[in-house]
Amino acid sequence: MLLPIHWGTFNLAPHPWAEPGEWTKDASEEVGQVVAFPCPGEPFEPAGELPVEAWWRAVSGPIAHLWRRPRIVEGVAGTTKNDLDLAGER
Repeated sequence: MLLPIHWGTFNLAPHPWAEPGEWTKDASEEVGQVVAFPCPGEPFEPAGELPVEAWWRAVSGPIAHLWRRPRIVEGVAGTTKNDLDLAGER
């Protein structure tokens, strides 16, 4: 289980404050990683039911830049198996 910390409580960065939650949710779904997203101050038991709902969507504006890793498809113009997906990953 992954528990993102130090995000979603106030805006200290040049990106929207809810963006880390969206990016983490997208990336975890892509690789099948279980992530807990408790509301700030919400207790939960890791061995029990995890808070997985995107609670921040009800209180934040839309995220302008959604994160999705580019898909490389053999035979599609401009892509090869050697293109980089994430930093340093081949």
